[in-house]
Amino acid sequence: MKLLRLSVFALLTLMLLGVCSGEGKAKSAAAEPVVCRLAYTAKVHYAPQILGLKKGWFAAPSITVQGVDLGMSAGIAAAEALVSGSADVSVMGDVPAIFALASQRPCVLIASYGGGETMHSIITNDASGIARAEDLAGKRIGVQFGSSTHGAVYLYLRANQIDQNSVTLVNIPQSSLIEALISKDIDALAASEPTPSLALEKVPGSRLLAILSGLGNDYPLMMVASKEFAEAHPKVINALLDGTRRAVDFINSDPEKAGEELSASTGTPVALEVDTLRKLIWGVRLDEGIISSLEQTADFLHSVGRLQSIPDIRAMTWMESVD
Repeated sequence: MKLLRLSVFALLTLMLLGVCSGEGKAKSAAAEPVVCRLAYTAKVHYAPQILGLKKGWFAAPSITVQGVDLGMSAGIAAAEALVSGSADVSVMGDVPAIFALASQRPCVLIASYGGGETMHSIITNDASGIARAEDLAGKRIGVQFGSSTHGAVYLYLRANQIDQNSVTLVNIPQSSLIEALISKDIDALAASEPTPSLALEKVPGSRLLAILSGLGNDYPLMMVASKEFAEAHPKVINALLDGTRRAVDFINSDPEKAGEELSASTGTPVALEVDTLRKLIWGVRLDEGIISSLEQTADFLHSVGRLQSIPDIRAMTWMESVD
């Protein structure tokens, strides 16, 4: 009997240890934070996310936001990171956002956090003989094809009643536009900030021909997430929005300090970062203006053969409105 009682006691002890061990594992699993991989390129356009990561503004209980720094690569790299599954959320320009929405991986628009119609400009120089819009006829404009600037140039020509066939558009990566203008391979360049500001600084006799504003497009910078991740982790999305708002408030209230801190992360001179921060419009929103701007750009990309089919942008928003 004594042996039997000892055996029963040992069995009960093992069972209790197993239960406690299982509960411990369950508690440990429950305590593990949700990890969100946030992809961005190291450029001023993604200042809110760079600053938010640096200052811990995305921190929230049981949430860890890990930055995926894509360096100084083109904005499309953020879309590629999202579509390939190496990121859960990415920030990018309007064109990469549209490509992400049109991809095989279901994605959703979270919000715009910046941009503005003053983001794109046309720069020329004294040697070109271009003094006003009409003088562009017969000239060569360098622009990166498939970019939102590309679409803005077409809108600008139409608004100024200039025959698009009378202007030669030359496909040049944005990083090579200034060199092309200096070497006179083109008569003018069209690009988004900070390239126009750099051109005015580096190209002899350069001047601003036009800011491509007033054309009905906000050229928004976008936060895009995989649909699966956003639906599974809405609290993470809210934390990203809260941190982005905090960063936007910081930029708007103290662009000099924001530019200084941003420069330490990007390597771009402080003065240039501050100048670009001041030129862009910063604010978290997802409204009719943002949706219609994206739809306009998607229509343009489809018309020039850069987009096979136009995604239903309006149906691919994570929330009806963000403000």
